[in-house]
Amino acid sequence: MKAFSLERFLLTLLLALLLISCSGGGASSSSGGIGGSGMTSQGSVSGFGSIIVNGTEFDTTNARIIVEGEEKGIGDAVVLNNLEVGMVVTVYGTDSNNPVADRVTYNDNVEGPVESINVIDATRKDIVVLGQTVIVNVVTEIKGTTFADLAVDDVVEVSGFVDDTGAIWATFLEKTDGLVFEVTGFVKNLDTVQETFEINNLTVDYSSADTSALPGGEPAEDLFVEVEGTLTPTGEILADSIQPGDELDVEDADEIEITGFVTDDTLAPAEFTVGNLVVQTDANTLFVDGTAGDIQPGQKLEAEGTLVNGILLATEVEFWEPDQIEVEGDVTAIASPTEFTVGTQAVQIDGSTVFEGGTPGDIALGVNLEVKGVPADIDRSVLVADKVSFEEN
Repeated sequence: MKAFSLERFLLTLLLALLLISCSGGGASSSSGGIGGSGMTSQGSVSGFGSIIVNGTEFDTTNARIIVEGEEKGIGDAVVLNNLEVGMVVTVYGTDSNNPVADRVTYNDNVEGPVESINVIDATRKDIVVLGQTVIVNVVTEIKGTTFADLAVDDVVEVSGFVDDTGAIWATFLEKTDGLVFEVTGFVKNLDTVQETFEINNLTVDYSSADTSALPGGEPAEDLFVEVEGTLTPTGEILADSIQPGDELDVEDADEIEITGFVTDDTLAPAEFTVGNLVVQTDANTLFVDGTAGDIQPGQKLEAEGTLVNGILLATEVEFWEPDQIEVEGDVTAIASPTEFTVGTQAVQIDGSTVFEGGTPGDIALGVNLEVKGVPADIDRSVLVADKVSFEEN
């Protein structure tokens, strides 16, 4: 038997670690490369049991639920008590073969009083909250008030997706009675003498704020931050605390799904940002309901792929209109050749509806469909289908 040698053991261990580190190089295309472990999904909640985000249902039995930086607890009951359909969340968990959430985080975009309302049409209102333009439409889940009753001076909490102009397309809006207000965005026009900066059309006074959580302990131009404070008589927000804004806290993931608006397409060929995340496409990327040429600032889309060194290498990009929604389920009623019900949602098709995996004649009771379209009214009484896909039961 050979005698144990500590030096030989340590040398062997060191060589093994070096081999592992050298084998994990980056990727140059969206069809390959080394990612991290697990799956990350960022998008609006579309249902519970446990939680559904970007069409993926995650088991939240043992998931930690974190709301505005505060851990609320673990498990399904905590999900139902703290989250709502429409809220934009980030889920960190296992891969899509076994979608189990380890952690779910939620931070709103803005909470404060409604300053003005501009009625665009019967299904859209543009409101201003703490200097932020918020677009309320058929996609928005509204709680505590209604689309018709929304009024100036109502205090509302808003969650949604930010477009290239800084406007928030609300997927969730709730009337609240909060007195401490919040806003998230990029620091602009920083004045270190006056100790102020701007987030879109809101001036932030940080002279008495706790900024210790920020990199370097101070605000910086273009830094993404979350501000909490109270309103002054002049309409500024006097910040109590300023923290880094809600961003992905992983650099690598085997799978990632993210929904949002293209905010910049000038980075490089086949490279753009969705929200704050850089996305790369290549010749193998599948484009759904659009083409690579449709990628431009203001376009809403969902990108899927692998996260490598903080960049999403896209295997699929699906295009969305800002007022489109999607429902999936069995056909439960048929009123006519052009009108039927999926689950509880009435659907109407016409000559422009695109069909995948079947034809209008294949629509029958019990057939499982995925329907993508635009609601005909603010109550979503009828979904006018742009696309109908036949799914396996």
